[in-house]
Amino acid sequence: MFVPTAIHIRHVLIYLFLSHTTMKDSETFLKNVYNTHAPHYNTIRNWFHRFEKDEFSLDEKDRSGRPRELDLDKLKHALQSDPFQSSRELAVTFGVHHSTVLEGLKSLGMRKLFGRFIPHHLTQANLDRRVDDSITLLTLHAGDRWLYRLITGDGKWVFYDNHHRKSQWVGEGESPQDVPKPDLHPKKVMLSVWWGVDGPIYWELLPEGKTITGDLYTTQLRNLKKAVDRSALKDKKVYYQHDNARPHVSKQVKQELMGYGWNVLPHPPYSPDLAPSDYWLFGDMTRAFEGRSFNSRGAVEAALKQYFASRPAGFYRNGIHKLRERWRHVVDNDGQYN
Repeated sequence: MFVPTAIHIRHVLIYLFLSHTTMKDSETFLKNVYNTHAPHYNTIRNWFHRFEKDEFSLDEKDRSGRPRELDLDKLKHALQSDPFQSSRELAVTFGVHHSTVLEGLKSLGMRKLFGRFIPHHLTQANLDRRVDDSITLLTLHAGDRWLYRLITGDGKWVFYDNHHRKSQWVGEGESPQDVPKPDLHPKKVMLSVWWGVDGPIYWELLPEGKTITGDLYTTQLRNLKKAVDRSALKDKKVYYQHDNARPHVSKQVKQELMGYGWNVLPHPPYSPDLAPSDYWLFGDMTRAFEGRSFNSRGAVEAALKQYFASRPAGFYRNGIHKLRERWRHVVDNDGQYN
């Protein structure tokens, strides 16, 4: 594939200028010919302005007061002080050409990447709480056997339409398929699910328009307790994990759980990375439903039944047993996210 050099582009620009082609038409022409290697409009404008002054030399102008050398140690220090600076901002800071900064960054082996999104900015108190709770859970019992009696629960929106725009592979000259723009207010239903190493113990879809309150959550817990009493966990010491959503920590919910005799585990605020539903189950469910559409609540229920039953052997157990390594990560990294 032909990749034009800077000097080649400048020769073409002279030809376009002498042909009385406008800057805008020149930009269109160059994009059609060179595609992603076409120069930016600002570059075209700068060269046309030079040609208008009868300056037809194709060499870069020396810029007074702008040294060509760049101190790599100072560049490295500047990046350590503020890694969010753009290369053009660095060029202004050091008084050098933009290309000089790019070469310096390349020499240092630097590349610009987006940081991952994290659920919350953790204060020192949040970090300390995460470490303390993780240590408590790691030392609760020796080994992993007690995790076989753990019940964890959470809620997730399930969308009726699960088509999302993704990049497509197309041949040269071909156009990608159009994708319908998603609704601003997509139809969805709230799933509440409680599960353990053997899979879901109890789940339900909330009625339309309903939100989780202390009263509703108490009713859900009673339904969960009935399901537990019909399962292999009946008469066993149960460990229960849920997050710190307001309905979960209400007085009536605490009293309800106290009556069950379950051991309610501590869960630090802003910690979805320590909740198996968030870091394991729901992500897998989203991927399983990608590209699917449901035309009714009944279709959603049928899809969920099929999904829960179709997970491979060990899927639920593996999700629960990852808790210990995630607690260790929090302790080893002073409370930071996994």
